[in-house]
Amino acid sequence: MSKILDIREDYLRVLSLFTRGYDREIYIREVARYLPISRGTAQTALEYLEAKQVLRSVTRGRTRLFSLRRGDHARDFCTLAEVYRRICLREEEPFLAGVLNRIVPHIEGSGAVFGSRAEGTADEESDLDLFVAGECRREEIERIGKIYGLKIHLTVYPTEIFDRDLHTDPFLQEVLRNHVLIKGTEHFVEKAVG
Repeated sequence: MSKILDIREDYLRVLSLFTRGYDREIYIREVARYLPISRGTAQTALEYLEAKQVLRSVTRGRTRLFSLRRGDHARDFCTLAEVYRRICLREEEPFLAGVLNRIVPHIEGSGAVFGSRAEGTADEESDLDLFVAGECRREEIERIGKIYGLKIHLTVYPTEIFDRDLHTDPFLQEVLRNHVLIKGTEHFVEKAVG
């Protein structure tokens, strides 16, 4: 292996925007508006990801739009971006990180935080919205919530239904747009990217 993979935090932050729905088209100024980075940094990150065959671009008028490519390479980069988002959530909310550490062993399949906690708009009174594609031990998860004084709303879809309806079910579309994966990242990304 002679090529070095240059993964900077700015690149992961930019790529994370594309993991919110996995079907977005984003232009350079839009990235600079969503993230606290300059337009030049946004352009550098987008062009790097395009050169790595993770993103593709099309020009409409004078606007250059970027979107995710499909395939293994893009899936691997999206998996990195999802892990980055999970790390950010754990650093921003250490209390929640402790709760999630206790919950994750009770999930079989993919698990995601969604709602206000995933958006970063939660306050002290906010509940924890959890989505599971697979199976979980609901009673244990609810018990953990009670121990920590945290109301947990748990939504569980069987894996087959998640796989089949991910791109058509309105609730799953909302989870796809606004989530932080806590378990089963590769399966979730594989189904989202295609």
